Amino acid sequence: MTLLACAMAFVAVTLVYLTLPSQRLLKRGLGRGMRLVGVALSIGAVALWASVERGLPGFFATLTAAMLGAIALPYLAWWLRPGAARQRERT
Repeated sequence: MTLLACAMAFVAVTLVYLTLPSQRLLKRGLGRGMRLVGVALSIGAVALWASVERGLPGFFATLTAAMLGAIALPYLAWWLRPGAARQRERT
């Protein structure tokens, strides 16, 4: 169950990241509806993890998983699409 909650938190952060105008993984960001799906998944991850870990430890575990995802996504974008490739797209 904790693995499912961790995956939900990571998917939630990924969806929210992909809706931002500053994201670099997609040429066009996702719509606002996907941001709401990301928020709903975040709430679901907190609820699932809190039920497994009994309260505040589950809440903070969800925040930690979301934080790791939020930190990893810009590095993933940098690794998949180097700066030279991004500059070629602009011209």
